Amino acid sequence: MVTKKPKAKRAAPKPKAPAAWSPEIRGLNVVWYYVSDWARAKKFYGETLGLPTQFVADEVGWCEFGNHDLPHLAISKWVDANPLPAQTGGAIATFTCDDVRAARARLIAKGVSCEEIDEIPGFVRLCTFRDPDGNRLQLAESLAPM
Repeated sequence: MVTKKPKAKRAAPKPKAPAAWSPEIRGLNVVWYYVSDWARAKKFYGETLGLPTQFVADEVGWCEFGNHDLPHLAISKWVDANPLPAQTGGAIATFTCDDVRAARARLIAKGVSCEEIDEIPGFVRLCTFRDPDGNRLQLAESLAPM
């Protein structure tokens, strides 16, 4: 009589570590904007937007917002003798949300000027708004099927 050897169960695959972006770059750390009015900007990002404050250095004009384990949004006080240049281009920090329409309504209720909602059907719903210095920010709601 031949006995069959029981098949060994395969171990679950180990989760792979996130791929490095390149040998020199490991990930995104912080995106930051210059602001002209330090107190107004801290209030806007902390109270109006409700972002958690992670680090503040008032003496050098630097403040970071966000969760400790994710990239941060930061503000830096403009200290040049010349006025802060108009914000006509550059990066846009985009915040993920579950309902762009509701988030936009809350911002408008707090006095934030918001643009109309843009939608790419089946992909994303977006709303652009600006901080008190004119830096562009955005809300994004995924419409992609899970």
